[in-house]
Amino acid sequence: MSGQYSPKILGFLCNWCCYTAADSAGVGRYQYPPNLRVIRMMCTGRLDPSFPLEGLASGADAIFVGGCHPGECHYIDGNYHALVSAALVHETLARLGVNKERFLIDWASAAEGPNFVKIITRFTKQVAELGPLGVAEGGNPAELREKLRAAAETARGRKVRLGLINASKEMMKGGDFSRQTIAGLVTDKCAKALEALDTGAL
Repeated sequence: MSGQYSPKILGFLCNWCCYTAADSAGVGRYQYPPNLRVIRMMCTGRLDPSFPLEGLASGADAIFVGGCHPGECHYIDGNYHALVSAALVHETLARLGVNKERFLIDWASAAEGPNFVKIITRFTKQVAELGPLGVAEGGNPAELREKLRAAAETARGRKVRLGLINASKEMMKGGDFSRQTIAGLVTDKCAKALEALDTGAL
């Protein structure tokens, strides 16, 4: 990545799978970009949508969330609920004018150190090509981060919480875990909160 921007990437990794995959990659001396700063979580299902938004507001250029493969969650269905939170983050970024490629949720089992390396290497290159937060977006970085901070506060609100709970219930009831379907559920259940992003009434 010589000559390219070196992005700051914040990662939220599942303790049981992706974090262990990262650890095994290190033990195996696999080489990958050193741009990722990791926060270990017991499960990606504990990911609050305000975390990635706050991370971007606080100086990160991109956010990575890594967990167990769907169907292999240590806590049964935590990563499916993580997809609900991720859908809200993606929708929020889109409405704020932030390139959605700055946020990635992906999977790597504990035994998939090489796969983890591929994911992070590809993601780091992708973000490096975008440049610092605000460059690809064509806006004022300071203003953008302020909007992200306000959006993080909105994501912690009661309306969003209830919307995400209802979206998760519908997802589990319907049994359709495709990202497109989940995105539709989140947009529907969190409609009022998302409208505030469009109007700037944060």
